[in-house]
Amino acid sequence: MSAETVSLISDIVVGISALGVAVIAFFGLRTWRRELTGKAKFTIARDLMLLGFKIKSNFEDARYLFTYSPEFANRVRKEGEMPNVSQVLDEWYARSDRMKPLYVDLVKMVEVSWEAQILLDKNSSNRISEALATYRERDAELTSAIHSYFDTRKLEETSGQPYKDQDWLEKLHRTIYALPEDDFSKQIDEATNKLESALQAYVK
Repeated sequence: MSAETVSLISDIVVGISALGVAVIAFFGLRTWRRELTGKAKFTIARDLMLLGFKIKSNFEDARYLFTYSPEFANRVRKEGEMPNVSQVLDEWYARSDRMKPLYVDLVKMVEVSWEAQILLDKNSSNRISEALATYRERDAELTSAIHSYFDTRKLEETSGQPYKDQDWLEKLHRTIYALPEDDFSKQIDEATNKLESALQAYVK
């Protein structure tokens, strides 16, 4: 066998080996990317589900019927503040303070949902957006109800006169203070269930 033939065979073997390495690398890269994407989807889905459960719990805490003295111990009281006004302001302070964790977790959910729109399928992304929209609407409703209700109650206690629209005031009261299976709670439950169903396939 001549030197030229040996060189040709050697070049062919090197070429086949290089092609084999390239093919293996290509399929290995695809597998690696698929595994990486799967892990990213799992992480996003897990984070969203945890945030959904936390937000549901935050709403329950915020609307819990009773408040306790440590919750408003840090409120700065004005000199000569009337006891009946103090009681309203204490409750207002406590209720407002309970909304803070809810706001923080909603901001986190918005940020994570942006990633979900990139990684998850369209149907899941839409249901996540719907659940998030419900959370945000109820958060805005509850925040507004707390401010309006206690501002009006303060006015009542200061003036000694009942507010002219007691039906409206009672509606705000029902928003702020949870009752078993009220409409507000049902909407939060439905949003959380929708979120969970959209993510279950990714966290198995």
